[in-house]
Amino acid sequence: MRGVMYKKSYILGFDVGGTKIAPCLGTADGEILGSVRIDNKHRDPDDVLPEVVEGGMDLLENAGLSALDLTAIGIGAPGPMDIPAGTISPANMKTWVDVPIKQYIADGFQVETFFDNDANAGALAEWFFGSGQGVEDMLYLTLSTGIGGGIISNGHLVQGATFLAGECGHVVIDLEGPECNCGMRGCYEAFCGGRAVAQRMQRELAGQPESCVVKHAGGNIRDVDLLALEKAARDGDGYAVNLWSEICERNAQAIGMFINILNPSRVVLGTLAWAAGDFFMKPFLEHLPRFCWGETLAACEVSVSALGREIGEYSGIAVALNGLYDQGRWRRPWEK
Repeated sequence: MRGVMYKKSYILGFDVGGTKIAPCLGTADGEILGSVRIDNKHRDPDDVLPEVVEGGMDLLENAGLSALDLTAIGIGAPGPMDIPAGTISPANMKTWVDVPIKQYIADGFQVETFFDNDANAGALAEWFFGSGQGVEDMLYLTLSTGIGGGIISNGHLVQGATFLAGECGHVVIDLEGPECNCGMRGCYEAFCGGRAVAQRMQRELAGQPESCVVKHAGGNIRDVDLLALEKAARDGDGYAVNLWSEICERNAQAIGMFINILNPSRVVLGTLAWAAGDFFMKPFLEHLPRFCWGETLAACEVSVSALGREIGEYSGIAVALNGLYDQGRWRRPWEK
């Protein structure tokens, strides 16, 4: 493989979110050298982006490096986005419309820069450095505020004709289901996404301050979320137990469908799976055989994210490494 990196190579990654942007400095073999957090809540891009570049420069200086020492830069960001153009217009970042973040950061460091959505970035991070290592076919799912996915097939990230492959949260699993925040009805995310579940509970528990779920939210119905539901379900509250069981079953329904469609050798589950542990995984795995063939399930290992809360530190770096990997300039850790 001509041009593959053998010397120590430094990568700068950027994890973009609605409340923060986190520059992270690491190496091509997965060593994290440092990270910083830039506040992004209710701020305009013209104010934030210079601080983002400065934060990256500070990381380099603290490591005794400069931009000249970087091999590549990677950015993982929420959609909607235009990947070929390198722009983002995230729904939860109201003043960020068609922001050319890729070009801005590339210009700031004068280094080759790669760009992808946050779910794909998480999938790449788990593939290279987490629970996806060593496989050629993998599905990664973020089970968080929303449900996103990243698909690895035949040793490459699947992006699709318009770079929208992996939108697993928006497959319809029930025609009579609730309206999704995306505008369709009955989406997987409408049943299991953290935001959608919170909205459902806030409707169903309105006027019930004595509800166990509401109490676990500090008594404020507006603060009811998946964590409050989990705590109430662990306490044995009837409403919470039933809803938690439904969520586990609906996750199994959707993921079983993905297993049959993609025939992956590994499925890696994020956020909810590692946060709730066996309280989620045990019932989920019990339901799973009802929704996919025995042959596809037998060939698939279902794993929990190994990177957990640290996945953001690896995600931007992994986007850069995937770009280098596709160019034939980097080998995955298990190939060395």
